[in-house]
Amino acid sequence: MNEMKGALGTRADMTVFRKLREIEYCSSYSHRGQYYALTAVAEFDERGLWTCRRVHFSRYGSLVDTAESFVSSAARGYRASELSAELRLETKATLLRLTRLGRVVREAVAGRYVYCSPDPEKRRQQLLARRLPPAHHPVALLWGPAAESSEETRAAIILFFSTLDEKQRRLYAGLESLRLGRGGDRRIADLTGMDVHTIAKGRRELLSGDLGPDRVRRPGGGRRPVEKKDAP
Repeated sequence: MNEMKGALGTRADMTVFRKLREIEYCSSYSHRGQYYALTAVAEFDERGLWTCRRVHFSRYGSLVDTAESFVSSAARGYRASELSAELRLETKATLLRLTRLGRVVREAVAGRYVYCSPDPEKRRQQLLARRLPPAHHPVALLWGPAAESSEETRAAIILFFSTLDEKQRRLYAGLESLRLGRGGDRRIADLTGMDVHTIAKGRRELLSGDLGPDRVRRPGGGRRPVEKKDAP
């Protein structure tokens, strides 16, 4: 701001803001919003973030709005430390402010606070995904770097899938997709050869909690029963 006032030959902030209204610009979410850049030159990444000379910008605007957007759209919500690492500055005070305003919700998971969407259904999905083991956990062996690079590993996974029934394959693939997060359906489909819609269905079934443990196909699925006729 001081640099722009010097360039315009004024001491008034309002003069600068009047000039800024004539162009498309963004202000930083770091440094208390004291830095400005032309929107046309901002190179936002897939997360909507851009850093220039150690100053951080977001397509969502301020730190408060950026933190809210990240938390609301995250597959597993965010701990304060996780969001701070993502945005590259301290976010705990911002998250507490958003919680007081009701724009995010704070839930305790395994003794640590997780910040989630205020939408009940989205929050339920975030908390369920948070309670799943992370993708690097040794409990599940379906996905890993070797699975993408090794034909032997891929063949072993397909063989393993062949031992499961239809429902088990769908649910296990849905579980792995949840653990991978965004793009998980497509990545698991590429690995296993399963239909991406089938994997998405398994993921939705897990999130809904309605698994129907005694049923492989939905009611009415499968072949129709053959009527047994009495001999004449």
